[in-house]
Amino acid sequence: MMETMVAPPPSGPVPTCPPVHEFLQRKVAAGAFPSAVYAFGPAADRPAAEGAVGSMSLEPHAVAARRDALYDLASVTKGAMTAVLAARLADRGVVDLDQPLDEVLVELRGYAGRTPSLTSLLTHDAGLPAWVPLYRAPAQADAVATTIAALPADRPAGSGALYSCLGPILALIALCRVTGRDAPGLLDEEIRRPLGLRADELALSPLPDSLAERVAPTERGRRREAELAGPGLRSEEVAPGPDRVLCGRVHDGNAAFLGGAAGNAGLFATAAALFRLGSALGWSEDFLSAAARRRLARVAAVGPDGGRTFGFESAGGASGPGAPLGDDAFGHVGFTGTSLWLAPAGGWVMVLLTNRVHPRWVEAPMQQWRAVFHSLCRAALESR
Repeated sequence: MMETMVAPPPSGPVPTCPPVHEFLQRKVAAGAFPSAVYAFGPAADRPAAEGAVGSMSLEPHAVAARRDALYDLASVTKGAMTAVLAARLADRGVVDLDQPLDEVLVELRGYAGRTPSLTSLLTHDAGLPAWVPLYRAPAQADAVATTIAALPADRPAGSGALYSCLGPILALIALCRVTGRDAPGLLDEEIRRPLGLRADELALSPLPDSLAERVAPTERGRRREAELAGPGLRSEEVAPGPDRVLCGRVHDGNAAFLGGAAGNAGLFATAAALFRLGSALGWSEDFLSAAARRRLARVAAVGPDGGRTFGFESAGGASGPGAPLGDDAFGHVGFTGTSLWLAPAGGWVMVLLTNRVHPRWVEAPMQQWRAVFHSLCRAALESR
């Protein structure tokens, strides 16, 4: 019989959820991932349940997982940071999400027949290729928009969603140009401070060395990305060295090339901090307007892998929650083994952070494991 969770007292410790905890422990024991931290519950400042299992580091030595560990969120950054920044700035009239960015991304004027807007970039409907290793282009990091503009379009703009890391990269470049602020400044002013989060709970790569003991490492040398980038790649183009495990440094090579953080990757967070952010972007009227929250949840473009909202994926997408959280559920996953899913029908937020790429990437059915995790979370919440 499913054990019922008891809501934590206002200032007391948050309990674990035995069925979820035991499932993740079994996956760790089977070698699915070295560690996992979870947080879930009804939208609130704190989760109803959270826990940590496994060893967050295997190399160079074993370190036990901890609830306050910081994980590389990878592509969860696209929704949890870049789309949220755009939505908050739009709420104040600083940007128009649907206006072509002719005066901001001048390099992209007329790309794929239409200069992209923030909406087209963040719903993956701008015609951009899915991925290229920008660090292999001759241009410098500060000319990345020019580099992307020179790429052939994959399809006409507005013809459907094709998931692309390049769109969120351009979106954050545009937001920084409009505001005159850099990404760490925008994160602090627009997300961290409004939510009362500390810099050791939600931060951009590179993390300070003082946090190293709380960081879940990722891959040794970004070897999987080097394979994807193709022959002739020098290891130093995407890695700090072929024999060095990444710790507090973004796993994504393009984000590393752009200084450590970009619109597609580079955000590190604890599970509790990501839970609070998810609660705010789904339900807080003080954090986002009702119109902005609807935009984040509503399918705006559909492609081969399913529906895309503003910065997120819909429940029926290829990387969806895999469990019946409601047709209106939306969220995002990260290559490093992370995910954030919101279920408006139930009022729930579910966070699972793993470092499945540590110390090296191997093919694994992560979506199947996420489906079991979300199903267990739902059962526990419904039994309360």
